Amino acid sequence: MSNDYRLIWFQHLHKSAGTLIVNMAIENNEVLYQSHGNGNPKNKDGNILPLWEYNEKELINFIDKCEKDGVTFVATEQGSPNFETLIEDSRVFLITCLRDPLKRSVSNFNYAYYSGYTDCTSYEKFAEKPNVYMANNYYTRIFSNNERLPLVHIGKKEYLSAVNTLMSFDLVLSTNRSHMDLFTNLNEFVGWDKKDGIKQHATFGDYWKIINMIKKLEIRKLFRYIRRKNMAFEIEYIKNKYDWDYKLIEELFDE
Repeated sequence: MSNDYRLIWFQHLHKSAGTLIVNMAIENNEVLYQSHGNGNPKNKDGNILPLWEYNEKELINFIDKCEKDGVTFVATEQGSPNFETLIEDSRVFLITCLRDPLKRSVSNFNYAYYSGYTDCTSYEKFAEKPNVYMANNYYTRIFSNNERLPLVHIGKKEYLSAVNTLMSFDLVLSTNRSHMDLFTNLNEFVGWDKKDGIKQHATFGDYWKIINMIKKLEIRKLFRYIRRKNMAFEIEYIKNKYDWDYKLIEELFDE
């Protein structure tokens, strides 16, 4: 095993600049798993590897395989892996990126609505359905390894666990410009200097979404999309759903 080997392990938080970071990794010549979905490794059958279910031995074996194959970038989005094992492995460089919790949640709903992944026309209805991406205190759940359904109660114990985990990450990014410049930090800490023309998974401005709406004769939705209408109305009161997440961000970025 080479002492020079580095595996960037990106904990991809849904609708928090994740696709931007994955595409930056590609543009900056990181080597992704031979078969992957947005950075998430896949097996020979095209299914995402459930890395969040791997025990310590399985996770180390996976990292060994990545080193042998020359893989330098891995993302996990559908669950949280054994962070303790990843933190202890000197080959792994752990990164993640946080966004304002409520904005992330709203973006998730708008993206699902305009992409046709849900028939719900209200944020409240969408949030009622079992979905870890819309779960209360999503960040705290992920970094305390409590994201699996059925969801458990989140309190101070889980919050402290999440803080401890994130404090052990090599790089915690933020989309909030008052916290940092995301591109500058990626350049400084992982050496990525290519950032122009990087594709993002933005909700609006997607030509193919417009084509699909026209094909399905979704005229009302099309007009809403063109006007970039936010389908989540007057939901500031939901902020308390992410109380521990906001506290987490305050702790990490000294707000």
